[in-house]
Amino acid sequence: MFKVVNATGGYGKTTIIRNVSLEVKSGEVVALLGRNGVGKSTLMRFATNLIPPMEGHVEIDGNPAPNSPAKRAKSGLGYVPQGRFVFPRMTVIENIAVAAATNGHDPKKAVEEALADFPMLRPKAHDLAGGLSGGQQQVLALARALAIMPRILLLDEPTEGVQPSIIDEMAGILKRINRDRGIAILVAEQNLDFCLSIAERAYVMEKGEIRMETDRDALLADKELQQELLGV
Repeated sequence: MFKVVNATGGYGKTTIIRNVSLEVKSGEVVALLGRNGVGKSTLMRFATNLIPPMEGHVEIDGNPAPNSPAKRAKSGLGYVPQGRFVFPRMTVIENIAVAAATNGHDPKKAVEEALADFPMLRPKAHDLAGGLSGGQQQVLALARALAIMPRILLLDEPTEGVQPSIIDEMAGILKRINRDRGIAILVAEQNLDFCLSIAERAYVMEKGEIRMETDRDALLADKELQQELLGV
């Protein structure tokens, strides 16, 4: 369903990722693991066309992905970047409604679904997003990404700076939307427990390349490998 093929990219003349290939099948949850600085965020930006490719390409449903971030979003690619990036001077409702309307969906319906999916946002619905806590902003960023009705959702370090209770709630929500809506998920994280609570298999990055592909049970059983590759 979603493939990154031989991705090589970076910033300016600096290459960060090299010949990276991965695949997320329809309805699958896959983790992208690795220490800080190995290239996970750069790969996510490559996948969404926020950085130009030096080499390689992205496929959605076996076809080349459109050549702009907006067109990729309209083709079903949702993205929650590291650092949340909500619109701070818009309310919670406005953040969700704008995302839906921009991608041709009913904003009122999107808001209703988001507040049902994320009850913690309901009392904050009319508050400015910039005044929310870090965890609440992360949940809002996720709700906004879902408002475009994606078929594949890319999450970049979603647990960063988020308190454990909200992390647990996010994991439950992601498992539910994957099960009920069939949304495929690729989640880039250092939080191994979070990733493997929702993912079936994982790619491990090291120095801008895919070091290995493994499944959840094999990685959980190999403590030495966890320490070597992830520093956990």
